[in-house]
Amino acid sequence: MRFKLALFAAIAIATAVYPFVVYTGLNAFGPASLSLVLFALLLGRVVLRGQYRMPEQYAQLALVGSLCLLAAWRDSETILRYYPVAMSLGFSIFFAISLCAETSLVERFASLRVTRIEPHQKRYMRELTKAWSLLLLVNAGVAAYTACCLSLAQWTLYNGAIAYIIFGLFALAELVFRHFYKKRYAQNNQNEPPSSS
Repeated sequence: MRFKLALFAAIAIATAVYPFVVYTGLNAFGPASLSLVLFALLLGRVVLRGQYRMPEQYAQLALVGSLCLLAAWRDSETILRYYPVAMSLGFSIFFAISLCAETSLVERFASLRVTRIEPHQKRYMRELTKAWSLLLLVNAGVAAYTACCLSLAQWTLYNGAIAYIIFGLFALAELVFRHFYKKRYAQNNQNEPPSSS
């Protein structure tokens, strides 16, 4: 179990610092080798997390996996730069497709820690799922611009640092908003008159 957790942590870190790996490793290893490593990391993450059981994951796996294999086949640095685009787009689709089901993706994550989820919380989590899907879609567009129009150093800076800062700020803002949402919901419930039997 510990080995599995350690392996998953290593894969997660390697995926997160991917832009810096590309920036420093292109000359040493070449685009083809890096692409195959990324494809192996993607498969490892999906298998270790059991995400192959989630139909929504197939879109991301197909999108990102195809990009990695195409970059390896063409030995192309340009194609390799679109990996963050495919990841963001894949996650955006992942979140969006879950909205077609009864349980949104955010609610699935929450249910791992909470046993009972109220109807108003379900609605909030669906809206948050939409917000994450939109944010990831916008990030995919910005990442595509850095891949096609900016230098490798600028691409690395955005996809390896700035994008994570944006995601972190969004998550922090959501935590603050959630605090006030809970407070307002509790106050509204207190002010409601009791229903007559």
